[in-house]
Amino acid sequence: MTTFKRVSLAGSEELFRPTRPQVVSDTDDVIMEAVDRPAKVKEVVYRTLQFTEEEIALLLEAIQTAKYPDRARAKPALDKFDYLDALRIKVQGESGAQ
Repeated sequence: MTTFKRVSLAGSEELFRPTRPQVVSDTDDVIMEAVDRPAKVKEVVYRTLQFTEEEIALLLEAIQTAKYPDRARAKPALDKFDYLDALRIKVQGESGAQ
């Protein structure tokens, strides 16, 4: 096998060349801007809610309905619908804002 010639791997040095041959002069400033940028933190207001056993059962049922929307269910009765709406208002707060 004297005719076998080994191929030079000269092209592989391209894999190890620096991607940015010259360092950008403002790199440190750009990084400091991103790191030192003041974060806009939304104030969190915690509230304590108290529920009756019936309200907890209704909330659990509503969670199951939301979790499995593809299951066929009958529409709730009008009084239950009103109770759900009152419970929604109680959970969202007096202002009704989310």
